[in-house]
Amino acid sequence: MKRHLTSFVKYSISLLVAVGLMYYVFHDWQFDELLARFGQVNFWWVGLSVSLSLVSHWLRAWRWNLLLEYTGYKNLSTWRTFKAVMIGYLVNLAAPRLGEFSRCGVLKRTDNVNMSASMGTVVAERLVDILGLGLLILLAFVIEFERISAFFNKFFYSRYEAWHITPGQFTLLLVFGLILAGMLVLVWWFRERLQRKPLYFKIRSFIREMYDGFVSVLHLQRKAGFWLATVGIWVLYYLMAFVMFYSVPTTAHLGPSAGLAILIMGGLAMSAPVQGGFGTYHLFVGAILITYGIAEKDGYFFATLVHLSQTVTVVVVGAISLLLTRLTDEKKKDENTLNKK
Repeated sequence: MKRHLTSFVKYSISLLVAVGLMYYVFHDWQFDELLARFGQVNFWWVGLSVSLSLVSHWLRAWRWNLLLEYTGYKNLSTWRTFKAVMIGYLVNLAAPRLGEFSRCGVLKRTDNVNMSASMGTVVAERLVDILGLGLLILLAFVIEFERISAFFNKFFYSRYEAWHITPGQFTLLLVFGLILAGMLVLVWWFRERLQRKPLYFKIRSFIREMYDGFVSVLHLQRKAGFWLATVGIWVLYYLMAFVMFYSVPTTAHLGPSAGLAILIMGGLAMSAPVQGGFGTYHLFVGAILITYGIAEKDGYFFATLVHLSQTVTVVVVGAISLLLTRLTDEKKKDENTLNKK
């Protein structure tokens, strides 16, 4: 009960943040104005962006298969892995971070892949993605130092530079540290007794399987394929954002460096614990476009167009993937029933 309550509170907070940010972005917009802007969109470029995103999702699924090979699951179907990835994205639109568990659960049902092992590979995958985003941020700082540094200064440093710890806060931190240290001492003191409990063996087995999945990136049989796929994913992410510049007249003049800025701002926004990047993506991408001389509303509309196109893609393809997976499960159940008879 307590765990469900905690999950509900976390979900509610992230939802409120998303709603608040969306209100901040669109509170002074008129519906007719928004429709008029959509009337100026060249949807051929939107379609190209969506196509590039689907290729990137397929490449991500194939890369995941390479990680799973190390844990003993060879010759997995990229098509089924792709469906699992898309279902995970679909779940993330409603519940942040739950999508990672969901896609592992789908692969458990379709290919009987161990949950803890696949979660370990997802953790490894996420760390590689964070590393890639970090390198892109460094590259963006080199290429567009003034714009990127101005953005970070406005949104982060200037708002938190006055942080200080009061005596009361220091006391709370000290008490928390002492409680944590006491718990570690108790675990160490009773370690032999704990090791005889069945729960201990379950936890140890789970951690070991997670570790195997995590280190899979270091022991890949096809390392070149994994890293080429990683580079390919980021290149496709860049292209799917860059080609969208040509979909509306107000951004058609922007160059490659602006595409890089959009890529990293979008990546940071989608990493926030908010449903589907709602609000954070619009705010971050719209704000960085302002530094390129784009009017505020034009920047927010561009961010809305990109985010909406990708969200619709995830909803449609994710829902189809979910339906196909359920139909496959039902077919397996029917076959098992016939075999038993």
